[in-house]
Amino acid sequence: MSLLDRVRARLVSGGRAEPASSGLAEAERLLRSGASQLEIRRAASESEARNPVEAAWKSLLLGDLESALDSAYAAADERPYDVDSRIVHGTTRLARHELDHAEHEFDAVIEEFGADTDAADGRRATILARGFAPLDELPADEREWRSAAILLTTLWRLASLADERLRTLEGAHPDGLFVIMGALAEGQAADSEVDDGPV
Repeated sequence: MSLLDRVRARLVSGGRAEPASSGLAEAERLLRSGASQLEIRRAASESEARNPVEAAWKSLLLGDLESALDSAYAAADERPYDVDSRIVHGTTRLARHELDHAEHEFDAVIEEFGADTDAADGRRATILARGFAPLDELPADEREWRSAAILLTTLWRLASLADERLRTLEGAHPDGLFVIMGALAEGQAADSEVDDGPV
């Protein structure tokens, strides 16, 4: 479920969710599909952030983790129990390798709303980032673990932190590492193809 498609009740504000800017929705779709950094940044840079949630997504998708966290805090202050603010906050924390915080945000969404796709992806990505095996009490198949690994490694690539994050996985469970390395290799190949010519 993308930012554009996510329409939920606003628990705090009581207002209706505005559709996300099309550029941000496209950039998030590209993020979750493991597209090249250039494609993701191009879509994000062409978008207008109209609220703190969108500002956090835009900064995150441009690889600016400090600004993303500032905006995620603003979104959490403005809409503390809102699914969208929790997802972007959790995703920002995941990108920053602040795994306890990331897990808390994703778990809060899952507990409140059930197995939301984005929250479940984020939660599984957190498990992988800790170096654990791809095991989870949420029902998950190989495709879902791959999706989590794509999210994780694309965030690493956007922040230019892939090598640093891989060093934290020394001694990781081989099954988890296998999923991560496959997703990372595909993402790096997408980056190389863009570098070698037009998209």
